Amino acid sequence: MSGKMTHFTFAALLILAAMPVSASADSPNWNQQVGSVVRANFSYPRSAEIRREQGRAILRVALSADGTISGVQLSQSSGSAILDREALRIVERIGRFPIPPKGTSVVTLPITWQLTD
Repeated sequence: MSGKMTHFTFAALLILAAMPVSASADSPNWNQQVGSVVRANFSYPRSAEIRREQGRAILRVALSADGTISGVQLSQSSGSAILDREALRIVERIGRFPIPPKGTSVVTLPITWQLTD
């Protein structure tokens, strides 16, 4: 694909669910840490790139108190079955996030794939 660049965008803001107000001071740093972990495990499937598929998948990720991922579900499709599968694989590869703010048991994680010429 000469002359074409692959670009991805990771939505840096995680929406924390079930988080008490007192933990909100901890969340920006934790969000950055989670963003770094996701970026380190991000990939753009070659088959989606060839097909020029783009989109944004939104995942609901259940966490234990130590950050272990106890469940993940696709809550909004990217519009591409390939990208949806990759979103789930990204979280599966991670296996564990940094220890979440106290009281956080579920996070909403948006992951975006975007191609640029």
